[in-house]
Amino acid sequence: MLVEMGSIVENNILSDDVRAMVIHAPRVAAQAEPGQFVMVKNESGSTFLRRPFGVADADREQGRLLLIYRVAGKGTRELAGLEPTMEISVEGPLGGGFRFDGGSAADGCAGGEKGGRTLLIGGGVGVAPLIYTARHLAGLEPGNKPLFLLGVRSADELFWQDYLKDFTGEIIVTTNDGSAGKKGFAIDAMPEILDRYDIRHIKICGPTIMMEGLAKLAMERGIECQVSLEKRMACGIGVCLGCTFEGKVSGRRWKICHDGPVFPAEEVFEK
Repeated sequence: MLVEMGSIVENNILSDDVRAMVIHAPRVAAQAEPGQFVMVKNESGSTFLRRPFGVADADREQGRLLLIYRVAGKGTRELAGLEPTMEISVEGPLGGGFRFDGGSAADGCAGGEKGGRTLLIGGGVGVAPLIYTARHLAGLEPGNKPLFLLGVRSADELFWQDYLKDFTGEIIVTTNDGSAGKKGFAIDAMPEILDRYDIRHIKICGPTIMMEGLAKLAMERGIECQVSLEKRMACGIGVCLGCTFEGKVSGRRWKICHDGPVFPAEEVFEK
């Protein structure tokens, strides 16, 4: 874990309430793995606590991190006002990321997932950490890129496809209002996907209610599934105990920031 003073490269508007921030923070970018997160703070801002954001992408050669966030409160409104060349404090990378083929990205695991296809499922800003995950999987197996199920509110949020298209074999879209793709929620597209493809691995990040339904379906089908949990965090390193939950299988009290944010689905949700 590092604390590095980075500089803003871009802070672009993607939609009414979503921004894409590129930060030059070479030391953190060099260590970031898919599924990990960082805690950032505008040192000249008015908020005391850092804000956690999943690493949407990391360019190790250029030393850049991509963070995609929703403007939802005072802290994120201040972040949205930052301009290129301004400084921002970056703490990370934090937590444990997604596991691949029995090992984590940090373990240097090669060979991709074991058999079949991998399905990535993202909802809302939970799509963000799956961009880097898709890049990693595409690099491991260029001929077997992951599928992506994108569940968004409307066609106004299809900007995610621009970040995903180079790393995925196909992007399946559902929108709540039916303005693009299949009308409904991500889980509504699952029966057709599971019929068409030999899905062996699922990785999900998004609203809890979305992840729970999808995770239960994966467990019923015997598909290996990992979920990335989103929760308010204060310290980000497991000290404050503000983001804990009791494991369904182990009974252990897990710290989402320190032990996660990625967990096996069966440890988070009842079968």
